Amino acid sequence: MRTFCPKGLKKFFCLFFVFLVVLVQIPTKVSAEEVLGDSTEFSDDQMSLLVVKPSVVQITNIITGSLVLQSAAATQLNAPQLTGRSYDFTIGFTGSGFFITPDGYLITNGHVAKSEDDLIAYYGLAQTSEQILKDAIYYVSQSNYYYTPTESELEEAYQYALSSTYGGSYDALVDDMYSIDYKGGNIEMDSVTNSNYIQTGSVSGTQTIVEEQGKAATLIDTSYVGDFDSKDIALLKVEGSNFPTAELGSFENIQIGKEVYAIGYPGIVESGTGIFTDVESGLEPSITKGIISAKKSLIDGTEAFQTDAGITHGNSGGPVVDTSGKVIGIATWSFGDNPGGESFNFLISVEQVKSLLSKNNITAEQSLTSQKWASGLQNYSDGCYSSAKKDFESAKALYAGNVDIDQFIANSQTKIENGEDMCVSDTATFVVIGGAAFCCLAGVGLIGIIVLILATRKKKGKAESEPEPASKK
Repeated sequence: MRTFCPKGLKKFFCLFFVFLVVLVQIPTKVSAEEVLGDSTEFSDDQMSLLVVKPSVVQITNIITGSLVLQSAAATQLNAPQLTGRSYDFTIGFTGSGFFITPDGYLITNGHVAKSEDDLIAYYGLAQTSEQILKDAIYYVSQSNYYYTPTESELEEAYQYALSSTYGGSYDALVDDMYSIDYKGGNIEMDSVTNSNYIQTGSVSGTQTIVEEQGKAATLIDTSYVGDFDSKDIALLKVEGSNFPTAELGSFENIQIGKEVYAIGYPGIVESGTGIFTDVESGLEPSITKGIISAKKSLIDGTEAFQTDAGITHGNSGGPVVDTSGKVIGIATWSFGDNPGGESFNFLISVEQVKSLLSKNNITAEQSLTSQKWASGLQNYSDGCYSSAKKDFESAKALYAGNVDIDQFIANSQTKIENGEDMCVSDTATFVVIGGAAFCCLAGVGLIGIIVLILATRKKKGKAESEPEPASKK
């Protein structure tokens, strides 16, 4: 999806955002077979990633507001009648986030939850500049030529103005209105609202679907104001319970070369649904692997990491975990959209997350949902499919947003019906063999007692029949 970078903003920063005038994803669920293949036994790394995966959600920030033309802008357009005219816009930015408490506290980037004004203004102009220019042409026609153009004539005049003044480039028109009019104070922004929603595998699509089916998230705290430092994190709260959670790790033992995994919703993948990926692929977090390639100090002096794990716009705010599945950093900035920048991505340390939680008197904790899910995965990997199915069903009853859980339940049931449940078979064999052994031992013991009784009786009877010895005379 094309992104527009306003003049005066750092290009690599604005490229983190996905411009969503209309979201086009299809609401579906994802098959766990895509994760598992034919294997049912997981490596330690696979187990850790599967455990943390359900805690990662997509976050959509739907932003509404209006751009108001001041007299200077209207005069420059030769349409003073437009002074004070408001142009409404609705845009959306997507990112990633992850739950850290069962009752709905989650972490993301500040630039995901509360975008900076300059960026909102640019994308607002990208949505309204055509209408502003057409309105100017309309009023110029009426005022100067006393003629009211038809829709087709207005469109033709707009295309001529775009071609003659801006070389036919709409981007050039937007850049001009942003850098000259907005930055010059001739266009002001008003009534801006940020509305965050979380989405999982079955909830994605248009603005209406996101608002009606996604879960609203309240912004609790962020210090983000557009700087490239450790303040680019935000704390959100979703009403509810039993959300799956990610476990926070520590950066103290993180060394150069350590393997890490980034988990999130890259816009380049999600926007391709129905184009180069089937619509059944749906909305599922992507996992990319890399290493810690450097340790850096941010402009505020705090420590951060550099990694070559794949991160792009849409990944912002997602967790980066070590091989044990513990969060060691938050995906934040990338040079991936710049030539040669694909392997240069940056993470804010998890220690900054802990500081934000401490500031708000919140303690990260593991949820019962995640415990049941982890237990089910372990039982599944061990071949204990009855126990796994029970755990999965318990986890689903607590939280139904896990995109893999239905497939695991179905797979477990199939294994049980095919007689592949190792734990049930072993138990049954033990019971049968143990029962037979008990019976045998009991029978031998009973026979021994009977023989002993008979022998005792025989000995006693023989002793009673023998004559007493004769006495000496």
